[in-house]
Amino acid sequence: MSVLSIVMLVASIFFLYLVIRNINKNNILFEQAFMWIVISLILIVIAVFDTIPGYFARLLGFELTSNFLLSLTIFFLLVIAFLQTMTLSKQKEQIKHLVQELSILKSHVEMKEENNEQ
Repeated sequence: MSVLSIVMLVASIFFLYLVIRNINKNNILFEQAFMWIVISLILIVIAVFDTIPGYFARLLGFELTSNFLLSLTIFFLLVIAFLQTMTLSKQKEQIKHLVQELSILKSHVEMKEENNEQ
């Protein structure tokens, strides 16, 4: 095992620790952190078995393993950005519905107060 693999293994384990610690402290939800847990586990596997990325790089036709890893990283970041966009869109829609519901309730309360005053 090379020095680079050991450094990558330590960094991956530390990243997994940070993610799990933030889940336990309720800083992030498990649904949001699941992708980060998967990524850190993949990094741990790659650090332990450093021939796996080379095998997949050759299998998919990449000349260099680093090009494969960079492409894989970009793909994962695109997936994460897409999932975050979906969550953001859903939350914006929920906020819009909540504001509408609150406005309706507020108008009903104001109408009842006016009726009580008369």
